[in-house]
Amino acid sequence: MKEIAFFVGVLFQLSILSLTESSGFSIDLIHKDSPLSPFYNSSMTQSDIFINAAFESISRAESFSVNIDQNSDETITIPNKGSYLMAFFVGTVPRGSLAMADTGSDLTWIQCLPCTKCYTQRIPIFDPRKSDTYHLIPCGENSCKKLRRNSCGNIGECRYEVHYASNSSTQGTVAKDTISFKNSYNGRIIKYPNTIFGCGYNNIGVFRPTRAGVFGLGSSKLKFGIDTQTKRIGVVTTPMVSKYPSTFYYLSIENVNINGRMVRPYESPIGNIVIDSGTTTTFLKTSWYKKVEAVVLDAIGHQSVVVKYPIRPYRLCYKHGSITNFPNITLEFFGACIELKLNTLSTFITIYNLTCFAILPAEKISIIGNLMQVFFNIEYDLDK
Repeated sequence: MKEIAFFVGVLFQLSILSLTESSGFSIDLIHKDSPLSPFYNSSMTQSDIFINAAFESISRAESFSVNIDQNSDETITIPNKGSYLMAFFVGTVPRGSLAMADTGSDLTWIQCLPCTKCYTQRIPIFDPRKSDTYHLIPCGENSCKKLRRNSCGNIGECRYEVHYASNSSTQGTVAKDTISFKNSYNGRIIKYPNTIFGCGYNNIGVFRPTRAGVFGLGSSKLKFGIDTQTKRIGVVTTPMVSKYPSTFYYLSIENVNINGRMVRPYESPIGNIVIDSGTTTTFLKTSWYKKVEAVVLDAIGHQSVVVKYPIRPYRLCYKHGSITNFPNITLEFFGACIELKLNTLSTFITIYNLTCFAILPAEKISIIGNLMQVFFNIEYDLDK
């Protein structure tokens, strides 16, 4: 059976679109700023949300760069800064959990009792002693050895340790239990016995009380469905590239096509960009971004009014309503037969009285953020 992870990138909407499959299941992902989210702040406007998300994305992109430069063995994703929440259930008598769904993190973990040191959590903390299906993973098993930081406990159990940015960390045991999800397509509960996860007993840092942990999709293999997008018409496929650190999903963009003008990256296109669900903004390396920005500026033309002082951190903004012709932007992925046409609503955003180009420059890493993934179903085929 293929092991494929699906997520639907739909941002700033009251309801999240469900991905319906003939076999498999879908899960509603809750954006943290949605009214359905425990973080919802009714006083924030959409412009406020965009600006905050951009600065958080910059911080996340910088932490990615540090990890790549230092060849660190630590997972650097900041679990506090992600965008989407996922609801699931753990144990024989299922206890509900809400965690951040993140394709930039490896390990799925939740807080567990008895805590050595746990952060405040609003929903009850999972107690493995009350689950008949909970079992520890021995430290000799391959699933333990694959963890970046693993050790043997007093009774031979596998122990993990993960360090994040901002001095946050989680420590605990590696275990397996039944993980359940509610299929948003038909309302049924789908159970997966013997799913491996981390039971965190010592968790410190910037974790929020509304989250029980992190749902890591960076290298986890959870069975969400067996159909593949390649069977459908108009699908763009491209190989994922193996590259350090292996947590991230690397893709290869050969060209950014703006009204028929190709803008190539300076470096080799192979593995030149990360696709990430936890970063809102899309980033291109500075040299590549400058070429793209120049072509976008030229494509929009001089009849539209560019503002001299754009709203930070955005660089290219126009007076709202002054753009008469938005450029057609497509991405040409390595190995793809057709280009991926981007929606204008994900490449240009409205902030207060301005319309701004939604892509930003980054010094050391390019990232496809979740805003650019809006209006698409994204499939990760881990078998291939």
